[in-house]
Amino acid sequence: MITSPKTSLKMVYVGSLAKTPDRDSGWMREFNSLGWTVFRLNTDIDLTGNAFLKKIKRRLQCSSEYIRLEKDLLDLVHREHPQWVHFRLPTEFSKKTILELKERNVIVTQYCNDDAFSKKSPVGLYRKFLRALPHFDGHFVFRQRNIRDYRSAGATHVEHCPPTYDPVTHNQNQRSKDGSFIADAAFVGHYENDGRLAYIEGLHQAGFNIILRGGMWDSAIKSGPLASLAPLAHAFDDDYNRIYANSIAGICFFSKINNDEWTRRAPEIIAIGGLLVCERTSEAQQRFIDREEAFFFSDIIELIDIVDFLKKYPHEREKVRAAGYARLINGAYSLSDRAHQISQFVLQRLVCEEIKNL
Repeated sequence: MITSPKTSLKMVYVGSLAKTPDRDSGWMREFNSLGWTVFRLNTDIDLTGNAFLKKIKRRLQCSSEYIRLEKDLLDLVHREHPQWVHFRLPTEFSKKTILELKERNVIVTQYCNDDAFSKKSPVGLYRKFLRALPHFDGHFVFRQRNIRDYRSAGATHVEHCPPTYDPVTHNQNQRSKDGSFIADAAFVGHYENDGRLAYIEGLHQAGFNIILRGGMWDSAIKSGPLASLAPLAHAFDDDYNRIYANSIAGICFFSKINNDEWTRRAPEIIAIGGLLVCERTSEAQQRFIDREEAFFFSDIIELIDIVDFLKKYPHEREKVRAAGYARLINGAYSLSDRAHQISQFVLQRLVCEEIKNL
């Protein structure tokens, strides 16, 4: 473990700071617990214009509002003199801004939970980021396959920082005390045209009781067998936990747009006290043992068979659920593990700088 440098530790955390869903507060809490005084910059800024103009601005991120955002970051750094600026998904910041931070002897890192190299990504969204990418000190990437992409694009330091769960928000507090279930299967997440609709329809047509929540589903299900479920709402925080903790099968799909093989939802389902039933991928199989710690499926028939098995054999179901939970809490899966990983990289850089200056 790298020891802290002699000076006080200050960082700027840059992210959307949204609360629904909350992707940032846990990171800031963990960095603070590691000894960092955390200053924050909110990238979810107000834009002027009609809906179409706002959409264009958010996609290209080159309007006056984004120019002001970059200036706000530099002003904050000038006032507080942090040693470190850390971004979550830094699509709004130009190469020029990253270089200015470096000129001020600031260590610059980023955690990108999207695949900026996916051919299915929205056109133009990662334009600024890809130009700035070689100038970051460290990249911490969501998916292992992107390590090669980042290095090919000029990155000097890239680490796999896989999806995690936050024990503060993802815990078993919402589990039913009597062990009863509210659904045979549940999926909470957005719609994507990657086959997940067919899986949910297959479960419905097989007669299972399903809970489906998340964005962009209404238009996808309006003319099919799931039409009666509309309108579908989101589910966050306790609602999210309650659904997954009290459904027999906690379903998890992996985004094909982002080329995912593992995602936050998988460890979250287990941490909440649910039973993970997810698509079979190489990364999923590296992390949990199929039918011993979780259940994996490769087609609709296999998914239907799994849910049917889980209903018929509750003892086996609970055995797998408990084993998955034990694997999770005894492994390096938590948000504190990931924050420590990133912080250690920065501390090592700072200690090296102190040694050079002796």
